[in-house]
Amino acid sequence: MNLRTLVVNGFKSFVETKVEFPDGITAVVGPNGTGKSNIVDAILWAMGEQSVKSLRSERMEDIIFNGTEQRKPMGMVEASLVFSDVSPQELEPVSALVEGLEQPTDVMITRRLYRDGDSEYYFNKISCRLKDIRGFLWNARAGTRGQSVIEQGNIEQLLSASPQERREFIEGTAGIIRYKKQKAEALRKLQSTENNLLRVRDILGEVHQQLRVLTRQAKQAEEYQALLQEARDLEVRLLTGDFRRFFQEHCVVEKELQDSENQETACVAEEVRFVADQQQVQLDLTTMNETVEQAQNEFRELEQRMSQALTDIQIERNRLEQYEQQHDQVMEERTRLHEKGLEVVQQLDALQERIVQARSEIEALATSIAQGAESVSVVAARRRDIQEKVDQGREAILAVAVEKTNAENRLRSLGEGQGVTSLRIERLLAEFTQSQLDQTTLQSEQETLQAQCSSLESELGELRTHQEQLEVRLQSHRESREELDSKILDIQTQTAGTESELKALQGVFREELGYGENGEQADASIREQCSFIQAALAERIEVDEDVEQAIEAALGEHLQAWVVHSPQEAQESIAQFQQHQLGKGRFLPLQIPRIGQAVIPHWWTELESEPSVKGLAKTFVQAPEDMRSLVDGLLHETVIVGSLSDATALMDKYRWFEGNGPLLVTVEGEVVSSRGVLSGGSSRESGGLLRRRREILTLEQRLQALREEFEMLQETRKVLCQNIDSVSVEFEAAVSDIREKELHVFSVQKEEAAKGQALPDLLRRLDVLQQERETEEVELSRMQADEVAARTQLESLERRRTEEDAFLAESQEMLGTLEQEQEDATLRLNDIRMKHSTLNAQCGHEQSNQERLEREEENRKIRVQEIDQQLEQLFVQSRTSQEKRLKNEELVEGLGGQKESKGEQLRELQNQHAGIMEEVQRLDGLIGRARESLSQIFKARVPIEGHLAEVRTKLQAVEETLTQTYEISTDALKGTQNQNDVEGSQELDGHQSEERDVQESEQWREHLQRIRKKLERIGPINLAAIDEHVQLEERYQFLLAQEEDLAGSIQSLQEIIQRLNQTTNKLFAETFKELQVKFNEVFSALFAGGRAELVLVEEGDNAPADAESAGVSQETPDEKESRKLKREPGVEIVAQPPGKRLKNLTMLSGGEKTMTVMALLFASFLIRPSPFCVLDEVDAPLDETNVVRFGQFLKQMAGHSQFIVITHNKRTMEVASSLFGVTMEEPGVSKLISVRLHDLQEVG
Repeated sequence: MNLRTLVVNGFKSFVETKVEFPDGITAVVGPNGTGKSNIVDAILWAMGEQSVKSLRSERMEDIIFNGTEQRKPMGMVEASLVFSDVSPQELEPVSALVEGLEQPTDVMITRRLYRDGDSEYYFNKISCRLKDIRGFLWNARAGTRGQSVIEQGNIEQLLSASPQERREFIEGTAGIIRYKKQKAEALRKLQSTENNLLRVRDILGEVHQQLRVLTRQAKQAEEYQALLQEARDLEVRLLTGDFRRFFQEHCVVEKELQDSENQETACVAEEVRFVADQQQVQLDLTTMNETVEQAQNEFRELEQRMSQALTDIQIERNRLEQYEQQHDQVMEERTRLHEKGLEVVQQLDALQERIVQARSEIEALATSIAQGAESVSVVAARRRDIQEKVDQGREAILAVAVEKTNAENRLRSLGEGQGVTSLRIERLLAEFTQSQLDQTTLQSEQETLQAQCSSLESELGELRTHQEQLEVRLQSHRESREELDSKILDIQTQTAGTESELKALQGVFREELGYGENGEQADASIREQCSFIQAALAERIEVDEDVEQAIEAALGEHLQAWVVHSPQEAQESIAQFQQHQLGKGRFLPLQIPRIGQAVIPHWWTELESEPSVKGLAKTFVQAPEDMRSLVDGLLHETVIVGSLSDATALMDKYRWFEGNGPLLVTVEGEVVSSRGVLSGGSSRESGGLLRRRREILTLEQRLQALREEFEMLQETRKVLCQNIDSVSVEFEAAVSDIREKELHVFSVQKEEAAKGQALPDLLRRLDVLQQERETEEVELSRMQADEVAARTQLESLERRRTEEDAFLAESQEMLGTLEQEQEDATLRLNDIRMKHSTLNAQCGHEQSNQERLEREEENRKIRVQEIDQQLEQLFVQSRTSQEKRLKNEELVEGLGGQKESKGEQLRELQNQHAGIMEEVQRLDGLIGRARESLSQIFKARVPIEGHLAEVRTKLQAVEETLTQTYEISTDALKGTQNQNDVEGSQELDGHQSEERDVQESEQWREHLQRIRKKLERIGPINLAAIDEHVQLEERYQFLLAQEEDLAGSIQSLQEIIQRLNQTTNKLFAETFKELQVKFNEVFSALFAGGRAELVLVEEGDNAPADAESAGVSQETPDEKESRKLKREPGVEIVAQPPGKRLKNLTMLSGGEKTMTVMALLFASFLIRPSPFCVLDEVDAPLDETNVVRFGQFLKQMAGHSQFIVITHNKRTMEVASSLFGVTMEEPGVSKLISVRLHDLQEVG
């Protein structure tokens, strides 16, 4: 992989520049301040550099081109790096981004930054994360700052680095950094998991404790529920017994009521029967009246019925002829069988004679039948001819009628079609007009929506600007809150420290005053036991710091004296001290005469003018007004002087050693008395009572100031939080408004797009409507022509129908005559056939006497029986057909005289009406007697119903209690009661069963009372404890599983960390060994001899031991890992230039140090080569000889990697294959030119 192109827009001093990097060594040269190093910064920034300091800026926004006098500032910066010859292995970390695309060989990574702080990353113009960019560069060995980009600062850092920091450099060369990041992530997860495990275990302890309590409560609740269930069962038993007793009584009463109801039902049924008979009679009368009207209606149907009857007669005649033919065939077969039977019974002469005689008669009749059949056939043939003509006439009439109907339907259809087509033409015209209006409206709406969309987008831009402003304000407020929180935390820390210091100092102060070692408690104890004590003298006075020692030396033990009001109180306090064994005390009464402040000692007039005299001691003491005289009295003759020599000089000068002078005290606390006593020296204590008093007052003032500042900061933070909340609400509202506005814009855009799409559809619809209207007008013209043709055809068909009707009437008349002739011939033929059948029957009867012979010839008998059955069936069918024919004939004959018959029927109905009226009167008498019986039954049933209602009320109350309170169905109890009633009637009488039920009920009620007393003794019960116990047990088991999972996760993370440690240790060892060899080789090449090596050094660190000895064992995984890293050996560099001794890096000269570090950098680069390397003025500290060696080494490595060198050195420029010059023709704007073969060509 090679770095091919750098494209920057608005980066620092480069407004717009594109740099094409060739292979080999490229040198970038130019004067100082023209922006050479900005190229390095642009490469670093595009590769994801996050450190503002590394980019030589204060803020990240500073890298954006800030404008000049002629150019405006830019709003964003963008930098892109283009890499060529990228292998698939190098693209593995970003495989998700290029998935589904062709495998690229050129890759462009882009970084973009806006002034509002938003940052974007792109991989081949696909939005991605910084993590993806870094992963790609790491995988391509171009992500290490110390290898891909080497600045002069890197050399200085390695020169001043500690052994541990040099170890980190080697770890970067070995690629251990990403493992350390994984390890740090695992450590954070481990810490979080351990914290979660601790929380889960704390919760487990609490839940376990709650579980014990709930277990006890659940057992009590279960016992309570058991007793409650037993009581419920007893109540159910009692209620069940009551229900059965009431139900039995209910059944008895109900049975009595049922008997009464049965009687009532019988009477009611009889009454109903009489009423029904009466109604039926009236209904019959009504039916007769309707019958007359119906007869008139039926008369109109006679013609149609007569025609149908004639048709049925003809059908039955044809069917009868078929039956006769079948009968002849069957009879022939039977005759043959009969003749065969006659041969068998030749011995029966008498029977044979009768059979012969019958046969002769049958033959005669057969001849008559043949003649009659021939006559019927002739008539039938003539009738068929006429019938065919009639059928042809009817078919012709039917065909004409069909054609006429079709013509009428077509004419009607054409009329309707013309109307529909006219309506369709009108509708198409209206729709065409409406579509034209819609087109105009749609265009207007589209223009309106476009204007509305533009307005909404403008409003959306304003809302987004407002959101950005709110976001900036919110961020500013949050930063201010974080600063305030930091200040509040500092103040709380200072307050806690000050309070602790104050309490400690007050304790020491009170102990020195004589309160004892318990501080405030001892103070309260002394004040309770000695009620006259006000305070110690040191607690009531204040002295400036410069005279503290002097005043304390002057007052001495008086500072610890107790202040009381009067001498009597002093005496009583001494007595109390003795009583309570409080030791000895010194007391200072306020109400005693003392030398006043107005009295001036005689020696003061002489001493006041002395330069070494500071003043009277009492003037330096500040005390309350009531103690002023006391302080003046104690310090009346005390004078503060500068030093001890001054004091002794004054004593000698004024001869005060004789005993008539003042007490001189120096500012250092030395004392010279007029009695010749000098005291002084150093004290073991750090300060006296007055100093501690002053420190206590100072600390109290400081503590008060801190508390006031804390309250002020808290109030400020409260106001700031309110502002944050208000801005947050406003920000959320702005976000919501933007979202709504975006949705509105989207909806308007969508609607506008829909209008735009609908407009072409509408134009196409107008064309279609125009074409459809023209088509419909053509169709209307065609329909009008068809209507004229249809009317002409209909007139022709009507003429044909008239002709066919006349021909059909004539044919039907001839057909009627022939049918009458055929009917007469058929009647005669039927008479002959009846006689013939009778003779056959007689013959069959005779043959039945021959059963013995028929048993001998079983097959013949079976066949004869089948023939007889067939003859019988034919006879029945012939008879049925004749009956139908006769019925139809009678119907035809009766239709003519039906009118007279209807009149006779009406008279008969009137006679029947009179009889029906007599029947109605008789039924009225029977109904009255039945109702009188029913009234007597009602009176007898009233008391039975009252008793039943009473029993039913009791039963219903018990049943409601069972069903509603206890949810028990009474259906099973009713069934059981019915069964028990049957069984009880067989074994015991009702009285014994009732006594047994009463005894059981009393026992159950006593037991129920005992259970209720137990429930009352138990007291209040938490019935929810059972469910809570189950839920808490489930939660406890869930937490146990969570604990197990967390413990397993901790173990897995520890194993991962251990594997990572093993991997990093192995990589470091291998890289260190390889780097050791390569470092020595590069060093020898750069120095033309000598040797150098890397040495692992152990750093002394007793902190862990000290921590363990101090009892610190609760370390986090991060702390343990940090302590472990501190124990890892560092790396020290030792070198031996040619002709010199082996020295540490710090002992080499400046140039030697630089060359040594460069040897280490180059060695690192050689063992883990990067595709490209940027060197920023690394040759600056080298002399000419070393620069030549540096250039030679670059040439050797240029075959493996691409080098970009920022330099001022001509020797380095000589080894470069390409030169880029940076100039600043326009102030503040850098410009790049390339130099190849002494030609100048502008690059950008």
